[in-house]
Amino acid sequence: MRRDQMIEGIMRHAGISKANVGRFYEGLTELIRRELARNKEFVLPGLGVLRVRNRAARIARNPQTGEMIRVPARKVVRFKAYSALDEHLNGPPKKSTPVTPPETTGQLPIDLPEGPAS
Repeated sequence: MRRDQMIEGIMRHAGISKANVGRFYEGLTELIRRELARNKEFVLPGLGVLRVRNRAARIARNPQTGEMIRVPARKVVRFKAYSALDEHLNGPPKKSTPVTPPETTGQLPIDLPEGPAS
């Protein structure tokens, strides 16, 4: 969804002018940026949490040339949805059922030829 589509949707749903929704959106994005820089976390009530995580440096391969390159450590933002949002998208959690291994007879799965052992 693009920014203008989101503003249009909020405007229609909330009955607020497009200009006011635009100002709200700008204020919200600035608030999120400041909070992530300061507290490394921003809570979106009813939705989830945005958190700053550190990604370690690593070695990667350039897919076009095959050359090995060093990717420096960096900070990334991750979103963790609250269970209510997760259930809205996926339905209620399903109970996990234990998997029982197939019965074993004590024999090897491959039939070996009969004969003297070497």
